[in-house]
Amino acid sequence: MSFIFTLILSLHLTKVPFLSHFQHNNTLSFTKQYAKGYVYHDENENLFMDNNEIGIPDVYVSNGVEIVKTDKDGRYKIPVSDDAIIFVIKPRNWMTPINDLNLPQFYYIHKPNGSPSNFTFKGVDATGPLPKNINFPLYAENGKSNFKMIVFGDPQPYSLEEVDFFSENIVSELVGVKGVEFGMTMGDIVGDNLDLLEPINQAVSKIGIPWYNVLGNHDVNFQADRDELSDETFERIYGPPNYAFVYGDVHFIVVDNVIMNDPVGDRGYVGGLRPDQIEFVRNYLELVSRDDLIVLTMHIPLVQHERFRESDQKELFSLLSEFPNTLSISAHSHTQNNTFFHEESSHWQGEVPHHHFNVGTTSGNWWNGVRDENDIPLTMMRDGTPNGYSYITFNGTQYIIDWKVSGKPEDYRMNIHTPRGVKEEESSSTPITVNFFNGSEQSELSFRVLGETEWVKMDQVSKKDPFYSLIYERFNDFNSLKIKESWENDPQLKDKSYPLIKRMYEANNSTHLWQSKIGTSLPEGVHIIEVMVKDRYDREFKDYHSIRIVKD
Repeated sequence: MSFIFTLILSLHLTKVPFLSHFQHNNTLSFTKQYAKGYVYHDENENLFMDNNEIGIPDVYVSNGVEIVKTDKDGRYKIPVSDDAIIFVIKPRNWMTPINDLNLPQFYYIHKPNGSPSNFTFKGVDATGPLPKNINFPLYAENGKSNFKMIVFGDPQPYSLEEVDFFSENIVSELVGVKGVEFGMTMGDIVGDNLDLLEPINQAVSKIGIPWYNVLGNHDVNFQADRDELSDETFERIYGPPNYAFVYGDVHFIVVDNVIMNDPVGDRGYVGGLRPDQIEFVRNYLELVSRDDLIVLTMHIPLVQHERFRESDQKELFSLLSEFPNTLSISAHSHTQNNTFFHEESSHWQGEVPHHHFNVGTTSGNWWNGVRDENDIPLTMMRDGTPNGYSYITFNGTQYIIDWKVSGKPEDYRMNIHTPRGVKEEESSSTPITVNFFNGSEQSELSFRVLGETEWVKMDQVSKKDPFYSLIYERFNDFNSLKIKESWENDPQLKDKSYPLIKRMYEANNSTHLWQSKIGTSLPEGVHIIEVMVKDRYDREFKDYHSIRIVKD
């Protein structure tokens, strides 16, 4: 459908070419050709600018670096190179077409010679000469300030079976979801096998809403001889890896922040942005009202310990610091983190701390773990967050982030852990651990033992989640039995899917863990621990956990 759409555009419409992409000598080369055309109201939604259809003024079109605005008749003109993607920036009260996989169609690819022919996974076919006109159709919509989106982190399937895990475990409960405008996958859409992009797109399309995508380090062409060509398969399927769009009062800026190492075939990477990408962000922010909310989306977190280049973080923060309302979103680490960059302790210079949300993953711990009753791994992340996805609800420039655990009720927000069978004489020193999955430094937790204690404030700690560590310890015990090896060596079993644990990773310190000791000797019997959470949005949640006290 993407190819058909591009073909229609090249024959009938006019679009703006994409200006960047470094040549082999790593210097920008700009030809003197221009893309031109109209952004127009496609009233009958036939992807063709009919005689009675009019252009839309004041809409932005970009070549990936430069941005121009349509005139009063909806016309634009922008320079392009021979390796370009021209795209329209969806305005507030308009929507771009989507194809049969619910992927937004807002771009035109201009690659006269196509992608390199040596790639394992197909890139872009040769597009031929620049069309005379490239037009962008838009459909009118109500650009309401209150809306909701879904965010996926790293589905990252390495096999068709893992695509099925994703489809059954995540997509199935979202089919026909109501009250959600669109979704976005924050990279690592697949795990190196780019042929899996088609089946995973088929699965996501069943949710039934427009779906945007971010490039991840497992979505690249490793045969590329430079970073600018590492996204050719992504471009063929999704369009530009750097783009922007508007919903309500929110400007979403999407960047490919995976910079691949040299030489050819090296799978190493670093987080950061090339100069042309930073220029695109700068150019767009110059056009945006300071009263709006800026949401910068990427794959690799902005934090340095995830190998994001400090110089690029500093430059991005400098651009964003002029805006009082900002949020950035990433994935990649298979943990969930809410980081707040403060003026006194980071390169952030804004008066209000910058919130960076590193969303947990749909694949959890890379689809690892013991398979459940549905033949799907119980795939918990290394910080103790169960796999799932995020809802972000926007109201003007304000937002609320929620984590939805797959297969659980929406009010399942925390895991309370205590040892079992605590001795009466040790009960006072027994630890209570709470993993509030979407917690942060701005959360407050308290507990009480019903009928035994008053409310006690809990301390946020940076430790390994004891519940995950217990599961991991059991995995090591199970692994020591070498049942998997016996399974693989059994002629009757080796061709069958191994039903238990594939592998597990040792726990990471969690950024959303709270602990306290009971602090009071409890009598023999079953007691109920009540935990109360006050989150960063001043909402209160409660949950309960039982503990048995035994005599010596």
